[in-house]
Amino acid sequence: MSAGAPTGEFVHVAALYASDEQLRDLLLPYLDEGLRRHENILAVISEDARRVLRDALGDAADLVQWGASGVSYDRLGQMFEGFAGYLAQQHRAGVRTRVIGELDADSHPDRVSQYLRYESMANEIYAPYGYPVVCLWDQRRYLPEVLAHVRAVHPQLLDTSGPIPSAEYCLPIDYLARNQSSPAAAPVDLDLVVHLDSADDLGRLRRQLRSWGVRCGMGGQDTDDIVIAVDEIATNALEHGQPPACVRGWTAPDALFVQVDDQGRDCIPATTGYQRPSTDARRGRGIWIARHLADVLSTHTGPTGTTVAMRFARPAGLPIS
Repeated sequence: MSAGAPTGEFVHVAALYASDEQLRDLLLPYLDEGLRRHENILAVISEDARRVLRDALGDAADLVQWGASGVSYDRLGQMFEGFAGYLAQQHRAGVRTRVIGELDADSHPDRVSQYLRYESMANEIYAPYGYPVVCLWDQRRYLPEVLAHVRAVHPQLLDTSGPIPSAEYCLPIDYLARNQSSPAAAPVDLDLVVHLDSADDLGRLRRQLRSWGVRCGMGGQDTDDIVIAVDEIATNALEHGQPPACVRGWTAPDALFVQVDDQGRDCIPATTGYQRPSTDARRGRGIWIARHLADVLSTHTGPTGTTVAMRFARPAGLPIS
């Protein structure tokens, strides 16, 4: 695989593997080439994949950067922005770089679906930096339909001889438009229901969100993030949708869920909120902020209006409110 220089060609490749041996066969040439060229290599991957590759590299493993500050998979919006920020920093410094990423294997299906949408948008947002990016996918842990989506969001697939074109690749705007799922049905027993007729009701919403976060045992920063993200989406619903709006929240063992509904029937463009808006942008900032703070955010517009659904991860072991 030819490595990208700071002004070189962006390459976005999926490495699908089904065994430790196949992972080594696919990735060692990629890693060896980068090390020979004295490039910086960032690998943010699963513990299992890290172990396999470190063992294969031997002493050279210490030359690989296994993780970076601000780049993690705890929240998908922050993950995506973290990688973009890292690439931008390397590009500004003129450092030759290549990246390996891998979603944690135990992710909930809605996280996997959201991650694939981010993978699709990476083809536009990471491209200007001119660095190669390889994404690992362990075929033993995903259903065939998920792997079909993997091939659809990566222009190339990694073979032992190098990258080959993916015949199933879709342009980001087409992929995102085709893969906007309907929001999950809210449970009967809700923790939070707030009806909003105008911006005058937003203060009450913020107070109830904060109280709910505290009851759920969320930390101060996590609660702040929920309040900010939901407030941004509710404000959008009142300003750009069609009031009244309704905010509903409920709790699961691993996450807090919030849905914001309004009666507007103008579809939110599928690519909205993935790219940082310019400082003079009139619209798009609220949903970008919410994507950054939530783990998962999805939008859906149907005959009865528009729904924005958000998932916020919660620490393991917390009791359900």
